[in-house]
Amino acid sequence: MTAQPAPGGRTFAPHGLETLVSGAARLRPEAIAFADRTTTCPFGIVAAQLAALARLFADCGLRPGERLLLTGGAEVSIVIALLAALRGGFAPALAPLDLGPAELAACARAIDAAALVGPTAYGELKPVDAYFAAAAAVPSIRLLATLGPGEVDGAVDLSAAAVLRYAAAHPDHGLERGRSAPAPSPLITFDRRRLKPVAHEQATLMAAGLDFMARAEIGRATPILSCLPPTSFAGLVAGPFAALLSGARLHLHGPFAADDFLKARDHGGHAHLVIPAAIAPELAGAAVLDGLASAVLVSRLCAEAAFRPPALLASSCRVVDLYALDETAAVAEPHFVGFDEARVLTIERAPEHGLAFRGAAVTPERPIGRDA
Repeated sequence: MTAQPAPGGRTFAPHGLETLVSGAARLRPEAIAFADRTTTCPFGIVAAQLAALARLFADCGLRPGERLLLTGGAEVSIVIALLAALRGGFAPALAPLDLGPAELAACARAIDAAALVGPTAYGELKPVDAYFAAAAAVPSIRLLATLGPGEVDGAVDLSAAAVLRYAAAHPDHGLERGRSAPAPSPLITFDRRRLKPVAHEQATLMAAGLDFMARAEIGRATPILSCLPPTSFAGLVAGPFAALLSGARLHLHGPFAADDFLKARDHGGHAHLVIPAAIAPELAGAAVLDGLASAVLVSRLCAEAAFRPPALLASSCRVVDLYALDETAAVAEPHFVGFDEARVLTIERAPEHGLAFRGAAVTPERPIGRDA
């Protein structure tokens, strides 16, 4: 994929994720926006939760423009926290949940984080000790908060239940109606190889989301079932951005558990399934992909490494490859197909330029400092 460095990004500049949620909440408040194995949230509830949580962030002493380090898995809670941060005019950064204390502290230090927010548990993973160790090592962190389930001594409880209690106790504490919305804040993710922060304009992610929707043929009537945490460029594009741009329901499944996954897959029916490419052959062999609208297979690529295509996959459903190039792009292409014993390539490395892309849906590499 090669795009011209076009005005495409500027087309979306005034709009952000929070704008999409607000519009959907006005038009379709009862429609399901997000779901996971324990939670189902209509747009009206999402809008109320994110407004209350945005004000709660402010009541905890955070100031607009300050950076919040959010961590989480493929669950609704991190999406609500992300939207609330945007609603309040804060600058959210998204880190993978499996980082150790030193790595988490490095991420927080790199962005001068004022807050660290994450779940108390994610399957068998219990990251709370890592939160406290990271917060103790980074002087800029003034707020340590958890998203549930349950409360933790020494951390502010920002679970869905706590936010709803806060909203009920402070009915006038939602962000004021009619106030001018803040300009869309960039979203920061981290390059896993170097834990380097990468700032993405929301316009870039929207352009990538629209490109993904077109190539994967995603529309409002068909839900998206994603096993990717929305903490990376690809996870954001194939998750919240694609869902909110298309109007499709987003069901997040994590941590991966076979029984729960099969239930979610059966419940979703004719859905677009987003999974790591590594597990696709096993699922295809078990006929799990049969009957889906599409299977989106996510492969992570490194700009410095040789391009290696995923294995050919036989499936009765449409298969799309989504190539995540570090934290700069997510390129969707039809799956490799065999033809007369040859492989038809849809993306390849150009030896003279490396595996590189440009355009409105690509985040250019640039340094990000504390004041970036």
